[in-house]
Amino acid sequence: MTTALLHPIRTLRENLSHIGVAVNASRELSRAGAARYSSEKVNPVTAAIPL
Repeated sequence: MTTALLHPIRTLRENLSHIGVAVNASRELSRAGAARYSSEKVNPVTAAIPL
C-alpha cells in the first residue's frame, strides 16, 4: 500500500523538475536572444552567428 501511495508523489516531483528545467531553458534562450538583438547594432556580423 505504501509504494502505491509514493509512486504518484514521485511522478509529480519528476514532472515538476522537468517543468523547472524547461522554464530555465526558456529563460536562457530569451536572454540570449536579447543579447543578440542588442549586439546587432554594434556588430551585425557577430549577431549573425546562430544561438
